[in-house]
Parts: sequence; C-alpha cells; structure tokens
Amino acid sequence: MLFIILYVLWFLFNGKITLELAVVGALICGGLYYFTKKFIWEKERKSILKGRVFDFIKYGFVLFIEIIKANIAVMKLILNPNMNQWHPSFVRFTSDLELERMRVILANSITLTPGTITVGMEGHEFTVHVLDNREEGNVENSIFTQMLSQIERGEESGRK
Repeated sequence: MLFIILYVLWFLFNGKITLELAVVGALICGGLYYFTKKFIWEKERKSILKGRVFDFIKYGFVLFIEIIKANIAVMKLILNPNMNQWHPSFVRFTSDLELERMRVILANSITLTPGTITVGMEGHEFTVHVLDNREEGNVENSIFTQMLSQIERGEESGRK
C-alpha cells in the first residue's frame, strides 16, 4: 500500500506520465518502500497505536487546551507593565517515562506550550527554560507527564 501511495505521489509531483518516469519512479519508490519497511519497524509502529488511538486523540485535545491556557498566561506576562514579575529560569527534572518515544512526545509538548522550551533531554533528565519559575512544579508534574504515563502503562500491559 505504501509503495502505491508513493508511486501515485511520484506521478502527481512530476505532472506527466512517461515510460522513463515510470521506471525511475518505480525504482525510487521501491527503494523508499524497502528502506521504510527495514528501518522503521512496522511492528513497533503498530504497537504504538494499537488500542491507544483514543488516548492519543485525548492527549492531543489536552495539549491544545494547555497551549491556549499558556498563551493567555504569556499574554498576561507580556501586557503587564511591571517586568519585575517575570522569573525566567532553567528547570531540571527527571521523568519516570520508560519509553523513549513517550519522553520525546513530552519534550515536544513542553516546547509547543508557550512560555516553555525543552533545551535538553538526556535519558530521563529534561532541562526546560520557563518564563516564570513560580510555576516550576507544573513542568515536572504536568498533565502531559500524567497522561503519557497512563498511555505507557496501558501500552506495556498490552504487550504482556
């Protein structure tokens, strides 16, 4: 199926159909298909989503709401004439998430949220820059961490 999608896209992007393009496209799409199957572990990809689609949709909705709330908080900081209320700093914390893909999702979720950016992730340790460190505990014990832990526990129990 992936080969067919790539092949159709090949012709759509080229804008014409010739024997030369068909042969070259078949070779390139075949190579991409082989590379994808060999190096992007189809089994692992299926296990991420198997039975977890609803959890990831819910996570995306929560992420969207948190982005909106963070935007409002950052706007309040910016529009406040007293700049002394800002307390930017770096926060380091360790995550209990075992799966690397869950830690990457956490790091990206933190970065997508205005006012915070993940500047480092080594193993289980995160370094995050926050605009206001008075909410420091919120980064480490955020709803993102809690939801990803639940998804991870569900994923691990599904594998056993």
